[in-house]
Amino acid sequence: MTSNRARARGWLLRYLPLEVCGTIAALVGAWLAFDASGSLAVAALVGSLAESVGYYAIVVVRTARGHAASDRVLRLGGGVRAALATSGLTLRSVAVEFGPAEVVDSVLVRPALLWAAGAVWGANPGAWLLGKLAADAVFYAIAIVSFELGRRIVLPSASASASAAAAAGRPSPTAILRPIDRPLTTGAPR
Repeated sequence: MTSNRARARGWLLRYLPLEVCGTIAALVGAWLAFDASGSLAVAALVGSLAESVGYYAIVVVRTARGHAASDRVLRLGGGVRAALATSGLTLRSVAVEFGPAEVVDSVLVRPALLWAAGAVWGANPGAWLLGKLAADAVFYAIAIVSFELGRRIVLPSASASASAAAAAGRPSPTAILRPIDRPLTTGAPR
């Protein structure tokens, strides 16, 4: 059993790159939308959408690479069947880990907090950042629970991660991210 500190470190390694890209996209999107429209509501909605695009671009690529290197997909021998299997496993993994958090976050929490922060502290990136950070706390509370409960569904098999990394001459991702038994980043360069 891993310690709470090791598990938290694993979550940080797993989610921080996604968060950085999503944050930049949210701030740029909200700023451009407010500049174009003058509306806090439009800025909040565009900021929410931009963050999702920035965040999930990395999630989908990492997940697809991990599943494409898994034993389950490699046994299919490539081609259309392997591509369909990779796509299906990627969709399932992303839905299990992020689906519940995304529904609550996108429909209610994030737009409301981005709007409220702008209404209270003015239409500026600092206010939107505060609203975004408050929404992130809710999002990660749900996403981490979903990840931990769905770990076997979300992550490709550990043997696939190790064998794919060894074949490519890279260190095993399991060795890099010990707190996560079967990391999503399977062989993905950092």
